[in-house]
Amino acid sequence: MKSVTDMTISHLRRENGFTLMELLVASVVTMLVLGSAVALTSQIQNGYRRQIENSAGEQEARYAMEWIGRYLRGAGNNPFSVVESDCPGANTDFFGIIIDPDGDDVNDDITLQMDSNPPDGKVGGEPPDCDQPNEHVTISFCSEAKAAAAKCADAHTIQFLDEAVGDDATTRTDAVIDALEFSYLDSDHNLMVAPIAQANIFYVQVHITIRTRTIDASSLQYDKRELTSEIRVRGR
Repeated sequence: MKSVTDMTISHLRRENGFTLMELLVASVVTMLVLGSAVALTSQIQNGYRRQIENSAGEQEARYAMEWIGRYLRGAGNNPFSVVESDCPGANTDFFGIIIDPDGDDVNDDITLQMDSNPPDGKVGGEPPDCDQPNEHVTISFCSEAKAAAAKCADAHTIQFLDEAVGDDATTRTDAVIDALEFSYLDSDHNLMVAPIAQANIFYVQVHITIRTRTIDASSLQYDKRELTSEIRVRGR
């Protein structure tokens, strides 16, 4: 039979707690579990943020497609057979669609003419007022190079300029546009390499490439997506 002293010593031994090695092992396991949980949470948050940015960028591109398409559908509206107008400048020829208006051989801009606000045979109105908006407009992409050369205000955006009424160009999108391109098709949907004004154009394709605002940490690249819309030209 054990004495009281032996029982006390045995009881104390059972209450000695963890050894140093056990504490180290427990700490390492805890750190691994917490580290994995933090890494997983971070990945989920990054993925969610990219999805939100992609969705916002796509929504911005669809909005741009909608209003660009609206102007394209109205381009060439000419019920009074206007040949030329005096807005934005004297003896301005009426083409309906003016390809590559800045003449840099890059199809990232377009000028659209229409007699629609109101249709009265005076595109843009009469000088000196020229007070009929949306009848002689230019839509263009503001690239980093153009912004650096002070040709536009905000890089990676789509700009809108109402030339007839003399307004300054306005930024119509957030800075999520990576490219804007206009392509011109004939009646058989064949790509036209060098179309001349509106006479030979039956369809206009609008290509918009969007990108996220932040770089993907895994690829070190912007996430990009391209949207395309095809508009039939008025009177074709």
